[in-house]
Amino acid sequence: CGFCNHLCGMFSCDSLAQVLYCYVAFFGTGNIASISSFDISSTYRFTTVFAPFLMGAIMLLKLLIPFGLCCCALVVINRSVGIQDTASFLLVSAISDLLTINFFFLVTDSGSWKDIGESLSHFAIANLYIVTQLGLFCAAAFLLHGTVYEGGPHLKSL
Repeated sequence: CGFCNHLCGMFSCDSLAQVLYCYVAFFGTGNIASISSFDISSTYRFTTVFAPFLMGAIMLLKLLIPFGLCCCALVVINRSVGIQDTASFLLVSAISDLLTINFFFLVTDSGSWKDIGESLSHFAIANLYIVTQLGLFCAAAFLLHGTVYEGGPHLKSL
């Protein structure tokens, strides 16, 4: 039926946008593929003394905030449209698995050490992304537990 086709197309588009925004948020924060070149100068605004564990926690928080915002936005969109959170998470995981397989086939063992390290770290980051998404989807569902959503005008026309 027309309603099911419209809903499935909108559902997959939202999940693809979720994966795109999360990867842009992750790789847009700096060169994470090489941890030694990741700039920690942004942590000096929060602490005046050199504390490596505190600076590492701040950098991790800096990386997780955009992920959390993307997951919360997807949960809000799904609940306002009437899509279950688990169905959306499974579709995001499937898309991420396809991307991880792509990174697996791009792993190289020849060339410079930088090329080898970047290909391995991109594959490892793609694998870690899948596990991270599970925790962030659970956190977003917990944070938005009691929120009431009303359907917009686009739902009444369907």
